[in-house]
Amino acid sequence: MVTLEKTSLRIIGGEYRSRKIQFAVDPRTRPMKDRTREAVMNLLGGTLPESIAFDLFGGTGILAFESISRGSTSAVVFEILKMAVKEIQANAKSLAMSDSLIVLQTDVLKWSESLSDNLKFLRLPELPWIVYCCPPYSLWTSDEQGMRDLLVRWYEAAPAGSMFAVELEFETSIDFLPTPLEWDIRTYKPAKMAIAEKSA
Repeated sequence: MVTLEKTSLRIIGGEYRSRKIQFAVDPRTRPMKDRTREAVMNLLGGTLPESIAFDLFGGTGILAFESISRGSTSAVVFEILKMAVKEIQANAKSLAMSDSLIVLQTDVLKWSESLSDNLKFLRLPELPWIVYCCPPYSLWTSDEQGMRDLLVRWYEAAPAGSMFAVELEFETSIDFLPTPLEWDIRTYKPAKMAIAEKSA
């Protein structure tokens, strides 16, 4: 049995700046460090008005909370663990974000195999996306083809003007990244972040 560890994460910027969420995490989970998250948000433009955020590997949900705080109209979080989903929903309620946040307990790789059809059921407004792909590092090797397919599907489906933020382990090859995009790659050991925008 895995013993959960209680932790606290802080929203860094925007309307909910300095608000904290409490989260009981699996120690194998690695919430993005505050400094890295702040750097990523700055690379995305600092504020995210008129956008929809998608966090493909939700974990604590902090990237979705941060995005809504910075102006995203809504956010969708994918998380496979039931306990984590409950924690994200509880924190959304405490922050009064429940109306802006959709949490799906699902395997995002399988869900994304029918991406266009599944997105229709969410009935989201037609706005540019902010897509966060920060998976467990092991997935880059244990399901290499699945991760490649996932990124390509989301790139192809995204509206023009959408932004992507992909977290790779420091030694993971950047060959995973869809080549039509021009990636800005920054190192934040033990990770590296790849940021790109889909043009028209």
